[in-house]
Amino acid sequence: MAKKKTGTKSKRSTSKKKFDSSEYSDKLFAWLSEGYEVSELTELIKNGSQTKIKKAFSDYEKNMEKLRVLEEEINEQDVDEEDERYMEIQEFLKDPSKLEEVEKYADMFRDHTRINELKAELATLNISGFEKEAKAIIDDLDNPEDLDKIEADIKFLRKRIKVKFFESAFEMELSPEEKVEKGIVSKPPLAETIFFIHRDGTLLSVKSKIPPEKLSKKLLSRMVMAIREQMNRAFNEGEHVHKLTYEGHSIILEDSNHVYAAVVINGEEKPIMYKIILKALQIMERKYANEFNNWTGDRKKLREMEKYSTAIFQAFEKLS
Repeated sequence: MAKKKTGTKSKRSTSKKKFDSSEYSDKLFAWLSEGYEVSELTELIKNGSQTKIKKAFSDYEKNMEKLRVLEEEINEQDVDEEDERYMEIQEFLKDPSKLEEVEKYADMFRDHTRINELKAELATLNISGFEKEAKAIIDDLDNPEDLDKIEADIKFLRKRIKVKFFESAFEMELSPEEKVEKGIVSKPPLAETIFFIHRDGTLLSVKSKIPPEKLSKKLLSRMVMAIREQMNRAFNEGEHVHKLTYEGHSIILEDSNHVYAAVVINGEEKPIMYKIILKALQIMERKYANEFNNWTGDRKKLREMEKYSTAIFQAFEKLS
């Protein structure tokens, strides 16, 4: 009977590497020398498990980095360094266990800065006629609960002020004319169609009082070509053209730095018409100054162009 082979098998070492706390002790010494509060970590090294120590040190380092970021942010704020809250936070900046408290302070400083910015923005607005709305916003800023809502309210107020300004820019005292007798068809509008064209020839906007079903697109296209040709000739010769007649239609012209307007009118032109058009162009130039100064030919960047045509139409209606 064959004998079983006997032999000794090599035993694998099952002993774990002994935990070396010297690395953590070195970190503790470095942090302590920088003024950080490390008492909890010191106690943990003495009595804690390896797993707990590693996690605690990892969390501590992460919170240290967050504190450094918050410290930079807070120091950039315009705060009173003798304020008790500010002095208290300076002590917390060396104690990562106080991260939550520091974050609350940082939020407070952020809100304080944002409130000042909103107050400054509100102060730039001409609130004449909107005193009640502005007072409500000021009260909200004194006791803020929702800064996003307050910012939205200021934005809405600014929009309303702009609308009023735009409308008032065309208000004028006009000599009253006799009312159209009841039952008689109203007079045709003084302004029939308005074109805005860039000096490079790009058609920026066209708006007409003529109903779409009666509007001849071919005629409009021919008008644009005639207007371009006339204005290009005038620009090249250094002239200032104010009027153009095309296929029985009277067109008055006015230009600004980057744009010229062509308004098809019914009847004779009046000097006040040119002032109205020029005013619209001047406001347009200010509104789109950046787009015009960096003009690429993309008219899609010129949003809400039609409101300038609307303003001219409304002003001309007061002349009729």
